[in-house]
Amino acid sequence: MGSLLIRWKKASFLFYPLALLAAVLLVYCASLKSGFVWDDSGLIAAKAPFFGDLKNIGRIITAPDAPLGAATSYYRPVNTLSYMLDYHLWGLDPLWYHLEDILLHALASILFYLVAARAFGDRTLAFFSALLFAVYPVNAEAVNFISSRNALLCGVFMMGSVLFLLKGRPAAVALSLVLYFLALLSKEQAVVLPFFLLGLSLTGFGGAAGKGNVLRALVLFFAVTAAYFVIRHLVLGVFTSEGGFPVLVKLQVMASAIFEDFKLMVFPFKLNAYYSLSQRMFSAYKALLAAAGVALLLFLSLRRGIAVPVRAGAQWVFWGLIPISNIVLISSGPVAERYLYPVLFGTTLIMGYPLTVLYRRKKAAGLAVMVLLALALGARTFARDFVWRDDLSLFQSMVRSNPQSGRVHCYLGLAYARQGRLDDAIGEFRKSVALDPRFGMARLSLGIALMNENRPQEAEGQLRDAVRLDPADAEAYSDIGSICLRTGRTDEALQAFAQAVKLNPYDAMAHNNLGVALVQADRPGDAIGQFQAALSIEPGLADAQRNLDLILKGEKKSGR
Repeated sequence: MGSLLIRWKKASFLFYPLALLAAVLLVYCASLKSGFVWDDSGLIAAKAPFFGDLKNIGRIITAPDAPLGAATSYYRPVNTLSYMLDYHLWGLDPLWYHLEDILLHALASILFYLVAARAFGDRTLAFFSALLFAVYPVNAEAVNFISSRNALLCGVFMMGSVLFLLKGRPAAVALSLVLYFLALLSKEQAVVLPFFLLGLSLTGFGGAAGKGNVLRALVLFFAVTAAYFVIRHLVLGVFTSEGGFPVLVKLQVMASAIFEDFKLMVFPFKLNAYYSLSQRMFSAYKALLAAAGVALLLFLSLRRGIAVPVRAGAQWVFWGLIPISNIVLISSGPVAERYLYPVLFGTTLIMGYPLTVLYRRKKAAGLAVMVLLALALGARTFARDFVWRDDLSLFQSMVRSNPQSGRVHCYLGLAYARQGRLDDAIGEFRKSVALDPRFGMARLSLGIALMNENRPQEAEGQLRDAVRLDPADAEAYSDIGSICLRTGRTDEALQAFAQAVKLNPYDAMAHNNLGVALVQADRPGDAIGQFQAALSIEPGLADAQRNLDLILKGEKKSGR
């Protein structure tokens, strides 16, 4: 009888985590058929040669997180190392990258359940909250968009850190600090975890023992935070790349961003992968609602008599919104659904509490409401998987939501170009240039499309505008070199290709093209070095191998 009881307890302990895993697999199974989309091309697929060389591990740890040849203010080495590991395990098969993201999300949901169950001693509350988090539609971007894996890793490590901290043993606290450091190296949002812990411990989070463990460990957490900022400064040279913005402008952007974040958390059904300027514009209406939302969070956090899980959830949301409020302007865009991934632990904890109260009072009604809500949220999440299926479906969705955004027209044009629909692509690029004349990518893309249409003069004009707008655009220089080479301007081609190689030394075709220009300039010895460099980066590059063989045969015939 005793052994049966032990088995039942073990089985019941595993039921909730397994149910969460099943829920995540169910709502995200369609994403297994998705490919690399949007930034995945630059951050993952284009870096295959870089990831293939394990010597670059040191560079990942000591350099900013960026596409090759691009400048960035991000330092997320753990995230980038995960892509390198994936490349060595799976090559560039996107199925495995998506499966890993799904499993990371499942792990984050399960860790959230374990943290809530341990902190509040209520497995039903923990399960309801974690289930809502598992199927919440706003999380669909973080899970489907491989380039936003940093949010998943940050969430997993933050929850793992809290879980081990609550255990209280010295070894567990040490592991908690390590996991916190890994969260910081995954995404800088984790920097607010010590403030979470301080605020949450004061609400009774984790009980008396948990409160004591948290308070004793806080000094160590802040020490880890300081160490992270020192490393970050050594790598990036700055704490933040933000320029000087007037205080009024900063406050307006913050109010608009916080308003949009609250709207996404409360009404997670009108979703979009790109939030246009009009959706981010300041208004008194937005500022008032944003202020009201923040005031409500503070009230729920500080008001005695409010249930501890609600106070804890409000604390988590309050601190979580600070780094994504644009108190430091976010260069990749002030608002994005993926930014909310770590914040939604608090949101769903608040939502889970009244559902648990209803379930305690009326089990049938509480369970029915919970099931219906989970199904509605899960259905919306499942539908978002298909939007993220490929670039065409994603960017068509963006254009429908943001028809006046030059950027999304450019993105759609790129999707058309990859399918060989050049006329459609050129049309979208022209719309993009007209709507946003300072968007360099649109001019670069239009220039490339015009080259492919054999209109070199028009193409060169667009490419030179792209370089003027972004002097670090290696691809634009390479394409300008190709036009110059085609039109007999060898010296100009040499200059352009040399600049392209300087800006992006891992571009095999840029090395090959520079080699071709050197041959035309009667410098075969220098050309050999460029072709060899191209083949060292991409051994299967047929153009470089053919060009190298031709030079070597020519030298052998001439007796050199």
